[in-house]
Amino acid sequence: MKKKISISVSQNLLKLIDSLPDSPARSQVIEEALIFYFKSRKAQAREKKDLDIFNTKSKSLNDKALDVLEYQSD
Repeated sequence: MKKKISISVSQNLLKLIDSLPDSPARSQVIEEALIFYFKSRKAQAREKKDLDIFNTKSKSLNDKALDVLEYQSD
């Protein structure tokens, strides 16, 4: 279910929206942009969480890798 809202955007942004091929409705363009924005934010949060986990475990992983390399060098 869609709900009608009112937003204010710059004239330049409206010109860009209106210049799109096949002239999609402004509301469709804005909705797609917002969906893309929120998906990107969610992906960034997931990547940050993964990086935090990796950084937390990196010392242990490096120690294990060095241990394996010592076995290979003998």
